[in-house]
Order: sequence, then C-alpha cells, then structure tokens
Amino acid sequence: MIDLVKLTLAAGDGGNGKVSFRREKFVAKGGPDGGDGGDGGSIIIRSKAGLTTLRDYAGVKLVKADNGGHGGRRKMFGEKGADKFLEVPVGTVIYLLAENKIAAKKRNNTLLGEEALHGGKYYLETENQGIPFRDPDDQLKPLEDKLELFVFQEPDQEFIVCEGGHGGRGSVHFKSSVKTTPLEAEYGVPGEQKLIQIELKLLADLGLVGFPNAGKSTFLSKVTKANPKIANYPFTTIEPNLGIMYLGSGQGKDELVIADIPGLIEGASEGKGLGLDFLRHIENCKSLMFILFLDEEVIFDESLSDQKRAELLWQQYEQLRKELSDYDQKMLQKTSIVTLNKIDLYTNEQIDVFRSYFIDKDVNLIFFSTFTNNGLEDVKKAIAKTL
Repeated sequence: MIDLVKLTLAAGDGGNGKVSFRREKFVAKGGPDGGDGGDGGSIIIRSKAGLTTLRDYAGVKLVKADNGGHGGRRKMFGEKGADKFLEVPVGTVIYLLAENKIAAKKRNNTLLGEEALHGGKYYLETENQGIPFRDPDDQLKPLEDKLELFVFQEPDQEFIVCEGGHGGRGSVHFKSSVKTTPLEAEYGVPGEQKLIQIELKLLADLGLVGFPNAGKSTFLSKVTKANPKIANYPFTTIEPNLGIMYLGSGQGKDELVIADIPGLIEGASEGKGLGLDFLRHIENCKSLMFILFLDEEVIFDESLSDQKRAELLWQQYEQLRKELSDYDQKMLQKTSIVTLNKIDLYTNEQIDVFRSYFIDKDVNLIFFSTFTNNGLEDVKKAIAKTL
C-alpha cells in the first residue's frame, strides 16, 4: 500500500506584461497598447471518496501547473495557466517540508501587496527589445520542522497548496501626461513552489491492536466480508485492511468500519518493524480493540502456572499500550475494549484465572475464538456499546 509520498510542486508563473504601441495606418504616433500577462495555474489537492491509497503518485517527483501566457499587442491578455488537480483519499494529511521565497512570504504574511499583485517592472530601450532576464524564484528552503497544512476529513474538500502567480501589467498601464511612450511593463509574479509530504491515515471506527499472530486478520474476516491475507508468521499483514461490520440493530449507526493494521513489535514507536506505519494509521481510529493471545508453547508449558500466564497476558497488554503512548500519549485517551483470542486452547480454570487477574486491575477481558467462533457475538456487542 502506498501511504506516504513526497512531491515537489510548482505552481505556474504569471505571464509577463507586453511593451508595444499602436501601429495602424493613418495613426502616426499610436499610444501604448501592451496587454497584461495571464495568471499562472495553481495546484489544488482534493479528496475523493473511494480512493484508498496514494498509488497514483508512486515514482512521481514533480508536479507543475501551467504558466500564464504573456501579454500581447492591442491590449490582448495572456491566457491563464491551467490549474493542476491532485486527488487523494479521505484521511490524507498534507505536510510542508520546504518552500520558495514567495511561498514563505505569503505564509508568514510578510508579502507586501505590491509584491503579491505585481512582479516588478522591466524597462526596454526599444520596443522590440527582448525582455531582460530575471533570476527565477525556484530555490526551495527547508523548514526546521515539517508543518501540517491541511487534513482531508471528508470527500470533495479542496485545498490550494500552491498558488499561481499573477500576470504582469502591460505598457498600457504606464502612460501618463509626462510619459506618453512608456517602454516599461511588469514581469509576472513567480508561482509558489513547495516540497510536501502526503500521508494517508486511515479513518476507521475501530482499529485492531495486537502483536503479530494475535489473530487480527482472522477476526476481521469473521465479522466482516473482508478477505485479508492470513498465515502464521510475523507481518502477514503488511498493509492495512478495512472491513465493514453490520450491527443489525436498526438503531443509530448500523455499520462500523474496522481497520486491521500491521502488528506491533517491541520498539515500534522507534520505527522498528512496521511500527510507525501501524501507528500512523491507528491514530485516526475512533476506538481501539486490543487482541491478546498466548503462544501454544506458553499455553502447554507445564512449568508455568496459570497465574504466570495471566501475568504474561497483562505484560503484553501493557507493552501494546506503551508503544501507543510512546508514539502519542493521546492514543490512550481513545475508548477501547480488551480481548483474548484462542479460548478454544484454554481450560475453564485458566479462563477464570485470566478474567480475575484483569478484573483486579479494573480491566474487563472479553474472550473469543476465531477458530470456533465462540464469543464473537460478545465481542461484537462490546464493540457496538463502546462506539
């Protein structure tokens, strides 16, 4: 799944104004008639329902809008540059990493009105002389820290990420009583240029949290119509899977979106394994469902007491919470339920010990098995109540 890309964006420069004079039969000294340049195209990002990845931008390095056309004779305006539209899924966040001078001035509100509307004058010695060269405003200066620009929270939102430059004024604007033949016009205003990072964070009602092989993908396949890849080895889930669970209650919200996201490992909040990819997606889930489990060698190890097994489960729960907290403490403020998978492997006595151990710590542990489907209805009821 493509869920993180960096793009260099360049809005179109405004077209230059024209220096020219009327040249008609029987008009000996026609006045200035140089037209204005057209505005440069902007780059606009919009959210689209149904998109789930940023795959369209894999391998893309530069996106550029069209420049505005230059002004012409007879007061003809230059053509406006076409805008460039980029479509992203709902849940996408746009970050700014670097920008050119004019973009920085606009963002910091230090751009003077004349600078925003006009690109500065150029002067000619003769009407047909070429326009003097101007240094391009295309040097990107990195920010000290990335800056969040916009979050797409619903379909059909639009955000102008790079604004095109205004067209320069032609010589017709500079005629006066003392300057009847002005050999001057304006450059177009440079367009904004930026280096951005686009991150997709899934929007789901419930995010499944657990270590690899906890049974998250199997659970998703049981309670929704999703078909995630399932196998008994770490990181079977290497990209998020979404499914819709139907409550069938006829009251309130009857459909819940559940996200099965790559499993955590210790150190995930420091970037180990698939951790940061997981944590970025879980950030936007409304509620969490912790899925705990014991390996079979732990379950059938006769040297371990049931009390010790309960301690191992609690340590697993605490480690999951720690990884969430280390990434962002707000993650633990989400409502959640705590479950234990694979109860078909536990005795009734073990289940009682596990339940009592968690109750003593004010946590209600819900038991289920994706192999026998036992307890799945209890889990669904708990999810509906939590959300």
